[in-house]
Amino acid sequence: MNLLLKVCGMTLPEQVEAINAMGVDLLGFIFAKNSPRCVTPEHVAGIARGNAKRVGVFVEQDADEVNRIMETAKLDYAQLHAGQDADFCRAVGPQRVIRVFWPQRHDSLEALEQEMARYADLCAFMLLDSGTSGGGHGTSLDFVALARLNAPRPWLLAGGLSPDNAALAVEQARPDGLDVNSGVESAPGVKNIETVERVIRNIKRY
Repeated sequence: MNLLLKVCGMTLPEQVEAINAMGVDLLGFIFAKNSPRCVTPEHVAGIARGNAKRVGVFVEQDADEVNRIMETAKLDYAQLHAGQDADFCRAVGPQRVIRVFWPQRHDSLEALEQEMARYADLCAFMLLDSGTSGGGHGTSLDFVALARLNAPRPWLLAGGLSPDNAALAVEQARPDGLDVNSGVESAPGVKNIETVERVIRNIKRY
């Protein structure tokens, strides 16, 4: 499997088109009401599709609402970013779920692996973020510590990633993909296209 790249927090149709043309794998749209990058399902549905799969980031919605938004916005995956449980994942459909985990909640890598193992059959991908809840903290995880992670599913690394540390993150943590957001922005929800290109160039050898 080639290294995956997800650019999250997309809001502008012209930037979706430009970044999709770069060959990224996943584009993220945030449906958390308190986020400065929050979009509506109708807005996303009106943006022309490309080859990149579309991911909705969900925090406060119940499973029924997630499914309705996914249908309206024509999403491929639901990124569950609030510790949603096994029943929630089943209701959305494991093949459509990207389940988020927070390594800093755990006192050991083994404890993190145990939590991830409980969701091995309940998601398509896993995502590891910094902090102990939510997202958008702008800080990075311990890349070296994650190199020993035995993940049951392909996993994406998030948290404080930019052109300055993206290659190091891949080299040291050895994830299956990266999830970038604020580290490639000029303002919340406004991506710096040149910065996204720099990330792609820096990780291209992987």
